[in-house]
Amino acid sequence: MSTLKNLFLLVMILSPVLSIAQQSGIEAALQKGNATELATFFSKSVDLLIPGTEDTFAATEAATVLSEFFTKQTVKGYKQNHVSTPQEGRAKYTIGDLYTAQGNYRVTLYYDAQQKISEIRIQK
Repeated sequence: MSTLKNLFLLVMILSPVLSIAQQSGIEAALQKGNATELATFFSKSVDLLIPGTEDTFAATEAATVLSEFFTKQTVKGYKQNHVSTPQEGRAKYTIGDLYTAQGNYRVTLYYDAQQKISEIRIQK
């Protein structure tokens, strides 16, 4: 019984650590404008709402579309401004600023129940 308690305790301790590591990976990918790296955090399908594109894509297609956007905009950095706390009936989301050579954008990422990115909104 104590082994089960220890395992449960370990999971409870590591859960926030893994979430923080995931957030750091997402932030790093956005700071570099690296869609391939960001795609490792995608759900199987992603709603993508960026200037010129509003559609649902398979994860690999979303990465391609996002990569083209990042290349055209010349990403210079990213700063995360807000992380929501997931609550019952409401998914987690984050809000940040994407800095590019062509101007700044507001980025909102929505997550599914498995904490994978399910929607990306990039707005001027």
